[in-house]
Amino acid sequence: MVGGGRYTLIKLLGEGGKCAVWSATDERLGETVALKFLLPTALDDPRIFGELRKEARRSRQLAHQNIVQLYDLYESPDELPFMIMEYVAGNSLHTVRMLDPSQFLTWDFLRPVTLQLCHALDHAHGEGLVHRDIKPANIMVDQRGRVKLADFGISGAMNDVYAHLLQVRDTRGTVTFMSPQQMDGTPPCPADDIYALGATLYELLTSRAPFYTGDIVHQVRNVIPQPVPACQSEMGIQNPIPPTVADLIMACLQKDPSARPRSAWEIAKQIDPNIGDPIVTVRYEQDVATVTAAIPQPKFSREFKIVIAALGILLFMVMAILYFTWKSGT
Repeated sequence: MVGGGRYTLIKLLGEGGKCAVWSATDERLGETVALKFLLPTALDDPRIFGELRKEARRSRQLAHQNIVQLYDLYESPDELPFMIMEYVAGNSLHTVRMLDPSQFLTWDFLRPVTLQLCHALDHAHGEGLVHRDIKPANIMVDQRGRVKLADFGISGAMNDVYAHLLQVRDTRGTVTFMSPQQMDGTPPCPADDIYALGATLYELLTSRAPFYTGDIVHQVRNVIPQPVPACQSEMGIQNPIPPTVADLIMACLQKDPSARPRSAWEIAKQIDPNIGDPIVTVRYEQDVATVTAAIPQPKFSREFKIVIAALGILLFMVMAILYFTWKSGT
């Protein structure tokens, strides 16, 4: 038990870098949560705990149905510090792909996933945050078909004045999904996430990243990636996608950020010109994922209409009584 006896650890979900993530039971509320711990070896570096606090502050800015929610940050002199987060009962897209015998995912499955991911990125960018580590391992799909974007640990603020003034360059990220600009350590920009989204879709549809062997850094900066259909053909993959989607992915992978789609929402609109506010989910049905849009709700509920009708009848009766009382008096 951790957190002063409030949380009971259940299972180690993942470990890497300086952190480990466990599923746990919140004994007070009786629900499952995810706890992200700093590893003991990380505590030797005082900057690491500062990064954990920074991640917590940034995650608290983001309240969205397609972003893993942060509940709190626990600190105690007697225990390792940890963050309490929403538990996602599902798998990452990396795991989903690796468990599939074909080692790739279809566009029918990825279309609603991508639309939800665009919702999440549009919200984050609107709050002034760039994720900076979009990749299949950080995109979860729960058992109800909802996409959850995880791990804003190295996210960057677009308005970080100190980074601009001091010319601080942060080149953290996953090299196979990083834009040339992020690789060079330029200030965070939504175009970095747009590039990473394109690289993510490329890997999920072809079974490999745009650049996956050799001098990847050189290739990301200087080499034009192979078009998606050509890569699929070379790999012997039969995984048809609309030509417009293939062109959209290649546009996301442009070296020049100004040549990429201007926003995540622009990507969503190109995929579905009729997309609106209703949440888009993935529905698993006979191994095929389809789009399920929210059912439009009536403006007024049935109960509300019943109350209004009853009040109308009551008002009519009162008016009738007053009228006949006045009539009899005259």
